[in-house]
Amino acid sequence: MLKNENYTKQLLIGLIITLVLLASFSYMFATEAIRMEESTAEHHKESLGYGRALFVENCTSCHGTRGEGIVGPALNDKILLEEASDGVLFASIQTGRPNTTMPAWGQAYGGALTDEDIHAIVDFIRAFEENAPEVIVGEFTPSASRGASLFSTTCFTCHGENGLGVEDEDGNTILAINDIDSLKKNDNDWYEQIIVNGLPASGMPIWGETLSDNQVQDLLALMDAWRAGENVAPEATVAQMLDSALFSLEQGDGENALFYMNRAKPIAFGPLLTDFESISADIAAGNGDAATMADLRDAWPTGDAEAGEALYKETCAGCHGSEGQGGVGKRMQPNDFITESTNADVFAFTQAGREGTAMQGYKGILTEEQLANIIAFLRTWQE
Repeated sequence: MLKNENYTKQLLIGLIITLVLLASFSYMFATEAIRMEESTAEHHKESLGYGRALFVENCTSCHGTRGEGIVGPALNDKILLEEASDGVLFASIQTGRPNTTMPAWGQAYGGALTDEDIHAIVDFIRAFEENAPEVIVGEFTPSASRGASLFSTTCFTCHGENGLGVEDEDGNTILAINDIDSLKKNDNDWYEQIIVNGLPASGMPIWGETLSDNQVQDLLALMDAWRAGENVAPEATVAQMLDSALFSLEQGDGENALFYMNRAKPIAFGPLLTDFESISADIAAGNGDAATMADLRDAWPTGDAEAGEALYKETCAGCHGSEGQGGVGKRMQPNDFITESTNADVFAFTQAGREGTAMQGYKGILTEEQLANIIAFLRTWQE
């Protein structure tokens, strides 16, 4: 008969070993979770720092140093960040935004950034969310001065300078708009319909297909000013008035040339001011010279290179590189276009931009003097 064996001791030892192993695994899992959390936090911190550096180098010229928006929309915007997922932000940076100045930054689409770079920028943008304000787009305020500028380039052909009409073959003034009594007969709703829908049978074009709603409102603001008897000066650059003065001199019209010079002088700036005085004096004396005027026009605008350096870093470095080495935009140091062009040419190009590229026009964004300063700085890289 077999003797009963007692395995209690072995079972107890096995149970103890099992409990020790379970406790060890539990401790390992607990510490690993902490380690992973710490590692993730450290990686996120590094990514934020890397994303910040990339954002400053590539994005600030359009979106601002704090994502407040300049040319491009504000990114430090609570509404935007709540509605846009990381995937949407990533795709927008990688492939760009069609029909805007936002280029494709992803290398697969011809840009300069890797997927890792873009993820880091998204992390940096996402960090705005906790304290992001709600960005309220400012309401448009119609401007009589902008309306006068638009009128002087679009409407004056038929309606005359300042809307005072033109002479017909019999010497009669026709198509005058700037007449208080006439303006009071119809309100702005009537004028808006005329501008937008035109009067084709009378030769008035349908401007609603050409002008934006805001431009129409600026013209109506001009009508309001004329009703009140105000004399509204167009918003214009010195460069535009020099163009007009040069054209007038080339046509032998010294009176108009002097008119434009006198309008330009109060808002002109920089070292060329003495030339304005001497040329105006010559025109007034009947000795206006188109070649001298052309030299002034080519040299205008002349700015301050030191002030331009700070503006370049804030506005242009994101695309053209902090040292003008190029990137999304052309290389600036050196640049054949700047070397071979007059200040007037560079100014006109910078105002207009280049359609279909990230180079948007800076008209209405930077002042004439600010653009002059940037051009002066860019000249130092061409020497």
